[in-house]
Amino acid sequence: MTTTLASLIDAIANATEEISATFSSPEKLTFAAVREDMERLHAALEQFGLIDASFAFIADRDGAGWEVGANHATQYFTDVLGLSRHEAMDRINRGKRLFGEPEVPEPPRDTDVDTERERERAREEERRKAAAAKARAEARRKAARVNVEKQKVIAQCLRDLNEHAEPGFDELHSKALTEAKNRSPEDLRAWLRDEVRRANLVGRDYDGKKDPFAAWKKRSVTFGHPDNDGLARLIVHGPAAELSLLKALIQPGYAPGTNTNLDPSEDTRTRAQRGFDQFMAVARAYEAGKTQRNGGVCSIILSLTLEDLLDADPNTVFPTNTGTDLNALDILRLGLGGTDFVLQLDDVTGLPLSMGSVRLATVHQKLALLAMQGVCAWAGCTKAGMEMEAHHILAWKDGGLTDIENLAGLCREHHRCNNDNRDGAGNKGYVDLNPDTGRVEQHPADGSPPRTNGTHGYHSSAGAKIRRRATSRKRPPARAPQPVLFPP
Repeated sequence: MTTTLASLIDAIANATEEISATFSSPEKLTFAAVREDMERLHAALEQFGLIDASFAFIADRDGAGWEVGANHATQYFTDVLGLSRHEAMDRINRGKRLFGEPEVPEPPRDTDVDTERERERAREEERRKAAAAKARAEARRKAARVNVEKQKVIAQCLRDLNEHAEPGFDELHSKALTEAKNRSPEDLRAWLRDEVRRANLVGRDYDGKKDPFAAWKKRSVTFGHPDNDGLARLIVHGPAAELSLLKALIQPGYAPGTNTNLDPSEDTRTRAQRGFDQFMAVARAYEAGKTQRNGGVCSIILSLTLEDLLDADPNTVFPTNTGTDLNALDILRLGLGGTDFVLQLDDVTGLPLSMGSVRLATVHQKLALLAMQGVCAWAGCTKAGMEMEAHHILAWKDGGLTDIENLAGLCREHHRCNNDNRDGAGNKGYVDLNPDTGRVEQHPADGSPPRTNGTHGYHSSAGAKIRRRATSRKRPPARAPQPVLFPP
């Protein structure tokens, strides 16, 4: 099998190179001459959706993360194949939907397992499992003829399917793949949304009743990526009751003059802008109460250097622990003008020297990690500072102290990829601090040279900027100790 697959892929690779060479000079080609062949190629490439999904299923099933010293196959796809995390997860999920075991909701169990009601529930569960297994097998066959774009449309629509919908996930998935052959992506989305709505209305649990928590189980809040203007989309997907409460809280803010010092007649904001300002007023009210209860714990942390402030202009942005960069106007609008904490970094290595605060802080070490790193220290990771966990470079079990010199910021996923024993077990490496450069380095399990995080987020941190400035100028042979702002 492996030899046959290798031969086929060799043929595809060679053919792809020849096709690429042919199309490198489009001035020598005409649409009429290449149209028929390109249509055949397009039809053949549609099957790659199934191939990608199957390979992703195999990789996830067989623990491909091991190849790159990680726990999850997602890391393999991002590190080796160069996919985004979103695309990697999409392929793995498509693989599970086509090749994994069908999942149907389990019926509630009675205490007396011998009752006729319990036996009927068991029979219904087996019926649903059999129907799902049959539908999944059909979907696997159909998916070979449906392109990836339409498969993604189907996956997006089926996310709205309730747990006890009728037909269930696998049956509707198979039906959608059949419809995909004769529908455009836009028409497929419209048709499937209607099918999902009907399936949710018809669906009943094992007792023949509607699930009262069906909508509640699908509640979510997601944040989009900032655009070129720094604006991002906030999507709230929730039940009517909770959204009614949110709407009632925002409604008073639509009145002109609300949340401003302006006379109502001078308020030129649009209704939508006033609604957003009211939404933020509600959020600030919650934050004010939280801050008072917790003794001044801040939720938005800025990472910047003195040179950043001196050289700043209205367009300069500063990284934060949320993963969103803010300019000076953003900072003032959020009320972050006052400084509760001042962390002093060495002006060459970027390592912490001292820290002062106007209030007692229990989060100062995480503040230091944010200033030093900006994002997770694992090579290639872009997880924001607020998602970092404090990792002991020398493990706690081995006597490592919870001191800033022994801490590195790692996201939850990569924190679990670190091998504290540093013995290469599980093909997992470890992170360590380079005392000469002040950078956290990832040491692969195979002993290859250590790697550092070279992402934009990492290089935007205050510590990285200090290190770059220190290396860009000639360092004197010796220097007097830098004065400490906050003596211990």
